[in-house]
Amino acid sequence: MRTALHGKGSTGGTAGNGVYENVKARVIAHDFPAGKRILIEPLADQLFVSSTPIREALIRLAAERIIKDVPKAGFFVKEISESEVTDLYSLQQLLLEWCLRVIDEGAQRAGILKPPNLLGDIGSTGEVSAAIAAYILDEIFVHISMQSGNSDVVHIVRNINDRTHYVRKKDYETFASAETTLLRLCQTYYQKQFGELREGLRIYFREATERLPSLLRAQRVSAIKPRG
Repeated sequence: MRTALHGKGSTGGTAGNGVYENVKARVIAHDFPAGKRILIEPLADQLFVSSTPIREALIRLAAERIIKDVPKAGFFVKEISESEVTDLYSLQQLLLEWCLRVIDEGAQRAGILKPPNLLGDIGSTGEVSAAIAAYILDEIFVHISMQSGNSDVVHIVRNINDRTHYVRKKDYETFASAETTLLRLCQTYYQKQFGELREGLRIYFREATERLPSLLRAQRVSAIKPRG
């Protein structure tokens, strides 16, 4: 039985910046099939807004490399690329380890932000969904990046979270060993055991990268399997 964890994903409304958040959440969750065009008018109808804020949201998502903007063709959901995800994992690991060195060296700020208790009721039984597990990882990585006091680093870490969220969700859903690593990251960070946390991050990214080829193969098989 998986340990009960408490985490919370964000949901956006449909006014102003909420349109962007709503569309991004749908893309990140793979509500649109990979490689398919995102149709603006049907999406605008679903969110009860005009096509203008939808188009603006898609332009912004394309600039963030979450979707593709193909000239004269429209906006498309990106296919999951093993090389891209591997590179993003490597970059995120480097950034997070740098943030932990900032804590150790006290180079940029006095004191640290209090780590969140993402373990919740560690002694209770229950299961955490893969979606919640992915959001918990998002929160850990962003909070660690905030320790640097560098807004550019925080922005990059958030962007990598968005671009790898679905893969990390499927990784947790597919491989039982992912839970052990998640629990270790939560616990060592909350307890401010930064040496163990650094090692835990190395293990997490190494194992996630090693599992990636088989994970993507399984996803491709699942995508082409006939329904019903």
